[in-house]
Amino acid sequence: MPRYQRSGHGALDDALQRLTVLWMKSLPEPLRPQQCARRHPRVVNQIAALWGLPQRCIAYLDELQTDRRGNRRGFGPEVTLELQRLRARRAGLAAMARQRAASDFPATQPMGP
Repeated sequence: MPRYQRSGHGALDDALQRLTVLWMKSLPEPLRPQQCARRHPRVVNQIAALWGLPQRCIAYLDELQTDRRGNRRGFGPEVTLELQRLRARRAGLAAMARQRAASDFPATQPMGP
């Protein structure tokens, strides 16, 4: 859909932002959303912007997989697979960060009498 027909989207929606390109380069090559970036740069820009906010990023990736309006065509299989891989990676990194944070605080001992 052309930019002028989409409501709420700016001029940068049709191209990857510089920070998005840097974020993509920071990912292992098999995880880079190449097809999604070509077909849906706005989506990849948003993922890159949210990547540092694990819960919001995961929620956005989940939202992309769900048709809440009932009229979306959906993504093709290649893009869907890329989004699923990114979600799994983001969720895995968040889980590792939670484990590390928990290990930074040793279990406390009950106070003696």
